[in-house]
Amino acid sequence: MDALAPRGEALLCALVLAPHTYSRNRFFSLFTDPKAILTRRRASKLRGIIRQMVGERSPRAEVVGEQLLEDGQVVIKYQVKEIGFVRTVALSPMEASVLKYALHRATGATLEPSDRERVELALQGLIPPFAPELT
Repeated sequence: MDALAPRGEALLCALVLAPHTYSRNRFFSLFTDPKAILTRRRASKLRGIIRQMVGERSPRAEVVGEQLLEDGQVVIKYQVKEIGFVRTVALSPMEASVLKYALHRATGATLEPSDRERVELALQGLIPPFAPELT
């Protein structure tokens, strides 16, 4: 992977919150590295859910259920009553946190401090480590 490209959860958060930040020309490895491709797909899935919940092109969806599974996954069920649409998604804890973080930014929805902390901690992975001071 490109030395400048963020890794792991930092990349997921960045691609959900600011998807146009990483251009194909400058970060070509994000489009060729298998792990980065999976992260881009996860981010794309989350952006689609956000569009449905914010209601950019259709009526806004509302969350009708949320459940934490034993393996740590978060199952979220949401619906758009006007069109009879119901969807259930199972998300990792990070995916659920970045989804809630993005919805908070877009709609002012309630955001738990633990979700904010998880996303902001992951986003710190975007900052390259500083070289030790030379003395």
